Amino acid sequence: MIGITKCEKDFDKYLIWLDFFNARYCVFDYKDENALNKFDVCTGLILSGGVDIYPEIYNDWDTVDDAGKFIPERDGFELNLLSIAVSKGIPILGICRGCQLINVYFRGSLIYDIETIRKVNHRKISSEQQRLHDITLTPDSLLMDIVKISNGFVTSSHHQAVDRPGEGLIISAKAQDGIIEAIEYSDFSKKHFLLGIQWHPERFENYDSEFSKNIIKRFISETN
Repeated sequence: MIGITKCEKDFDKYLIWLDFFNARYCVFDYKDENALNKFDVCTGLILSGGVDIYPEIYNDWDTVDDAGKFIPERDGFELNLLSIAVSKGIPILGICRGCQLINVYFRGSLIYDIETIRKVNHRKISSEQQRLHDITLTPDSLLMDIVKISNGFVTSSHHQAVDRPGEGLIISAKAQDGIIEAIEYSDFSKKHFLLGIQWHPERFENYDSEFSKNIIKRFISETN
């Protein structure tokens, strides 16, 4: 049974994606006071996308314009779930914000705003149109082992990203502009499955993409 954290927007796309691949799952909502107690039945954890992580958690600070848009309660809840999963060796997949949360958990840092700091745009083109860009994978990484190709196109819908990888993590994919697109354990062969990806595999128009199908199929196999 895969546990997936609930996000504020487009959550149905995750469930449609999981249903398409016949995954068994249960939803974890930070608003449910008993949610943590239900995690014992789970053999995998997917951390979904959503609002920015509260900056003070990774030693940054918010701006006047961003004040009030964070959900510290969700941050705390998901960090607790992640801690349990890591301690038990449960497979973990972080998507977009989930990738960033993994990095923060392992004491890494984030780029607060890509457009301001790196002068590149990774947001969606519009609410209806996805942005796509090319990524290059790190040879001999878990991600390469999963998708079997060295580069390809992925969805892009974010304004933050991993900056300094956390302790024990390595970069397993980058965009052409240098933005980190995936992280994993530095020695994945000796630890449980852990992968953070910056793109949204559930938003591909065609799930046959190696960056969608291969990832969820491998994750399901890891949780069985």
